[in-house]
Amino acid sequence: MNNRVHSHRMSPPMCAWILVSLAGAVFTSAVISTPLVAAPLSVPFDFSRGAIGLDATISGQRVYVMLDTGVDPSVIDTNRAEALGLKVDRGVSGEVSGFGDARSASVFPATIGGLAIGSRDFGPVDALASDLSAMSAAYGRKLDAVLGYSFLKDKIVLIDYPNRKVVLLDRLADARPTIRSCGQHWSLALQTLSDDNWPIIPNFRFGSSVGPVTLDTGSNGGIGLFERALDLPGMRPALVESGDVEHAGFRGNEKSKTYVLNESVGFGPFRLPAGQVVTLTKASSATDKRVANIGNQLFAVMNLKIMLNYAAKQLQFYGNCGR
Repeated sequence: MNNRVHSHRMSPPMCAWILVSLAGAVFTSAVISTPLVAAPLSVPFDFSRGAIGLDATISGQRVYVMLDTGVDPSVIDTNRAEALGLKVDRGVSGEVSGFGDARSASVFPATIGGLAIGSRDFGPVDALASDLSAMSAAYGRKLDAVLGYSFLKDKIVLIDYPNRKVVLLDRLADARPTIRSCGQHWSLALQTLSDDNWPIIPNFRFGSSVGPVTLDTGSNGGIGLFERALDLPGMRPALVESGDVEHAGFRGNEKSKTYVLNESVGFGPFRLPAGQVVTLTKASSATDKRVANIGNQLFAVMNLKIMLNYAAKQLQFYGNCGR
């Protein structure tokens, strides 16, 4: 499920100050303290539908959410948000962008408050409220919310595909127990598309050709080619049509052709042999320079652990990992 929503930003927090009284005098001084470092939070994720599904709570009520690097900001189902008592501003509306055949899909500014995952509480998450019933039907289970960039933007998140776990970290050193068995490591700066916050791998390989791709943990597919990928040297003759598939987005369902790609694919030290099944769709805009979108099935087949370090703007990939 490859989804895009218009961004909506939050204001930065203000610094705290305190008045200190000593021997009849009053001094104004900044609060200086060492930030508390929380223990890593490791939670299992549901991969039965090819996406990263998490059990969570909002205001103490159980919810099911998806972790999606391809959404900015986060999204919550409108009816569920109102049933949970969350603030939804129906006086201001917009339209969602992304894949799907529907002409429009309305969204409203909202805030996800009282969110907890595992044993950890999280502060308010900037969001948009939208009807997620079509996505839920395609997914095969009710989706209450999709946690995207507005949730991820200040976090270090390790997605452990071999063990089906998400680990949230306050510092990189705490990832060592999870990655120490991995024999391969590749890192790069966390770059994003120019008009949003979707992570990019700039040099994904298709045979002897390379091109930029987006990293999409909300996609239950592997490699979704865009039509401009056909201009890559050797791409057209390497594709053998094999059928079609229907996938869901915020704007409804959309059909794509499927092909067998008779070229090896990969990035960094990670590689898959020729014969991967790919889809082919139109790009979302003429200015979008991506040649493909890569999703969970590719990462799972490669048996990767992916570190999304939004705090330091770094991407790190670990492969050849023992359990």
